[in-house]
Amino acid sequence: MFGFVVASASSLSDEEKARYQAVYCGLCRALGERYGQAARAALTYDLTFFVLLCDSLHEPAESTGEAHCVTHPVKMMPYAHSSWTDYASDLSVALAYHKCLDDIADDGSLTARAGRAALAGAYAQAEARISEQCAAIEQSMARIRELEKSREEPSPDAAANEFGQLLDELFAHNQGFWAESMRAFGNALGRFVYLMDAAVDCAADERTGSYNPFVLLDSPPEAMEQTLQLVAAEAAAAFERLPLEQDLHLLRSVLYEGIWIQFNRTYRTE
Repeated sequence: MFGFVVASASSLSDEEKARYQAVYCGLCRALGERYGQAARAALTYDLTFFVLLCDSLHEPAESTGEAHCVTHPVKMMPYAHSSWTDYASDLSVALAYHKCLDDIADDGSLTARAGRAALAGAYAQAEARISEQCAAIEQSMARIRELEKSREEPSPDAAANEFGQLLDELFAHNQGFWAESMRAFGNALGRFVYLMDAAVDCAADERTGSYNPFVLLDSPPEAMEQTLQLVAAEAAAAFERLPLEQDLHLLRSVLYEGIWIQFNRTYRTE
């Protein structure tokens, strides 16, 4: 999840925007406190959604407050923190580190090399805290790279399915009775994220010859949108089966509007 699972600000009330920002700031603080200032570069709204989702599902104790930070040295910023914030900070570091490794494997990116170096110490700490999840991320990313580089032109669904299986593992952690429901949601959301990334990058990947399932299928935007709508509907159906009340409208603004922001920005010019 890198930049797609975000809220649609236009559909949120001022109170919901403040809540969203507070959970985001709580995740940022957790990254800094658990992993050091450099790890705050791994902060995303994608994992903020995960915290909101788990907080709504389990309603754990939550601490709130206001504090200064590196990016807001003058203004006091409200924050919210729960046990799920800590797990999301661990996942943030692990996913960001492996994204750097993936970018290095793709094109030797100097930016990714710098990111890997900056996150190396934090990732070692994350491995100690969530070793099973880190192993799953490593194995899944390796399989996705293998599928993408295969000379036998793998099924266009193969890599997306692999990323879906990864997210269902990460989402199921400590979910108790709701583990299977969270697996179903994570699986569908993971497949959607992979395919949305492919849709947004389609033109660039066609120029460079990089693997892209929609390039393989020679899909026009209308066909990509139809595929994405089917997977998004599967994710929404799994989401709606969860007994959520807290922040429900905010969560729905992500799942029904926010996840389409980059697609609309790329393909809708009117």
